[in-house]
Amino acid sequence: MTSKNYLALFLLTLISVKTLLVPVVYLDFELRKDYIIQNLCENRFKPQLKCNGQCYLAKKLHKIAEDNATKQTQKQGESIKKIMEEVFDETPLFSCDWAVKVLSPKSIYSYQLAHPQSVTSSFFHPPII
Repeated sequence: MTSKNYLALFLLTLISVKTLLVPVVYLDFELRKDYIIQNLCENRFKPQLKCNGQCYLAKKLHKIAEDNATKQTQKQGESIKKIMEEVFDETPLFSCDWAVKVLSPKSIYSYQLAHPQSVTSSFFHPPII
């Protein structure tokens, strides 16, 4: 077998374990039902409730569902964080160069603002030799 086949088999096993987790818990409960009723059940000292280990099974299933929910919310939080960093960190929303010029103490008088520098003067000029 090649390394690709081993990798595919490994990934298939991981996916199978993830999807078969709940049925394995049910199978484990059915196979060890007597032991769970006698030793692990929360209501083992109250036989009139006739729990028969259902509390243990419910606790296990609730734990699995909770773990899945926390993993899913963590993944969503991480993806939202990545998107926010990509969108808002690298691109500035606006540039305030003009505000500095207008609000500087030298530009209080209107005659200084009568001849603003042209934006195109930086790239429309004669060639430098």
